Amino acid sequence: MAFLDVMACGLGATILLFLIVKRHVELMPRPVAAEQPAMAADDTAVAALRRDAALLTARIAEARRQSRERRVRATRAAADRTRLAALKRDITQAETVHESLRREVESIEPAQARDVVEESRKGEEQYLLGLKVEGRRIAILLDRSASMTDHRLIDIISRKVGTDAEKRKGPKWRRALRTVRWLLHRLPEQSKVAVTAFNDRASALHGGGWADGRDAATLKALFAELYELVPTGATNLESGLQKIGELSPAVTDLYVVTDGLPTQRSASSGLFGGGCGGKSATRISGACRKKLFHASLRHSAPAGAKVHVILLPLEGDPEAAPSYWRWTALAGGMLLAPAAGWP
Repeated sequence: MAFLDVMACGLGATILLFLIVKRHVELMPRPVAAEQPAMAADDTAVAALRRDAALLTARIAEARRQSRERRVRATRAAADRTRLAALKRDITQAETVHESLRREVESIEPAQARDVVEESRKGEEQYLLGLKVEGRRIAILLDRSASMTDHRLIDIISRKVGTDAEKRKGPKWRRALRTVRWLLHRLPEQSKVAVTAFNDRASALHGGGWADGRDAATLKALFAELYELVPTGATNLESGLQKIGELSPAVTDLYVVTDGLPTQRSASSGLFGGGCGGKSATRISGACRKKLFHASLRHSAPAGAKVHVILLPLEGDPEAAPSYWRWTALAGGMLLAPAAGWP
């Protein structure tokens, strides 16, 4: 019995020792070196997850931004469609108004021309801004001296020795005739007209006296006489004004077509004075021409008449424009020096 007890106790001690040793082994921590590969794998996985999370976050943000832009574009497109619809309505209304105005304009009968004589030239009615042909008794005084043939002195001298046909073809003379024709075309209704041409002496056209300014036969007869005139001789403004002064009743509006100051006075007044000598119109000085001009006005200018001067400037006569301007200003009219292309 004692041996069995000893054996049982030994077996029990062995079992107890075995249990104690095995539990101790399981509770002992594993070495750190064995854990490092697992930890590295876990860190890599975490980093990958973080990258995926950041990528998803960026994609979500981009999707939200694109969504916002689409909403903005949709709003703008809706606003544009609204504006386009409004513009189409405005265009439709404007086209309706335009069509209405077009029909109204087409329905208006064109005004009949008031010119007594047909004029082939177009676009000249309003060229001389401010010059309106008006008055009850209108006198036109046309300078037909030798200087009215051309613009330059050398050309004027050349034409002096030419034939009458060559003188009539002078560019300034043709322009002067067109100017008189322009005036005659625009005579007002119920007006009377008288045309006088002057060089060293004056001559009244169409028999002198007042003529009906709206009678086509009278105007055609005046045109025919005008185109028969020859520009030659000196410039005696006083003789022209004296002839105008013979009209009865007196002139109310005077239109003078000339190119410069006078070079001669009437015989009754003396050819020259005030220290101006000689008889050649080509040698008279500018100062003498100015004296002759003032003397002519003092003796013969029509009292109470409104005076307009259309000046076709002459080379070498700088005092003409200011002298004629003062006369027209005092007489209630105007001085006009039109451009070379008129009329």
